[in-house]
Amino acid sequence: MRAFIGIPLPPDVRSSLSRLQRELAASGADVKWVRPAQVHVTLKFLGEISEGERHAIEALVARVAASETPFAIRLNAFGAFPSLTAPRVVWVGVGEGGEAVARLTEAIEREGVAIPLRKEERAFSPHITLGRVRSPRGRQALVAALRDARWDPPPPPWRVSSVTLYQSVLRPEGPQHTVLAEFPLLERRAG
Repeated sequence: MRAFIGIPLPPDVRSSLSRLQRELAASGADVKWVRPAQVHVTLKFLGEISEGERHAIEALVARVAASETPFAIRLNAFGAFPSLTAPRVVWVGVGEGGEAVARLTEAIEREGVAIPLRKEERAFSPHITLGRVRSPRGRQALVAALRDARWDPPPPPWRVSSVTLYQSVLRPEGPQHTVLAEFPLLERRAG
């Protein structure tokens, strides 16, 4: 099965991102926009995994999640990889909470060596993918839309209290993500 580890988004954040996608889509650029129900913060893309690997990954993610306390995420900006002037992936960045997201990702990478999980070669940048550019058609209009777009109002911050293992099934209309397991972060008790 094809799988990844991520952080789900609450409905109001997905709704805000959907409004931003519509504003950027008005550029007419050839972009495959991620369906709002499927947006998330990816911690680790796993690719194809076996059932045995799934169980080892679940144990790993449970350990990693239990090492981090709940935290808030606030989205802070939008842009494109590799750059605003040559967009291939349109994204929204994680501002507040980015350090905690990076710690979770680093711990998954570090502990994943034992499974072994394929190590990510690129530097991690906490973000949410909004869309992928399919062709150069409308690229300059998209660049202008990214430069001029105003997020009014931006989504409110939300509290992250778990990490999720998803299955991703590729379909013609886009990937369909299904929750395989959720792993709670460490709740500290007052006392």
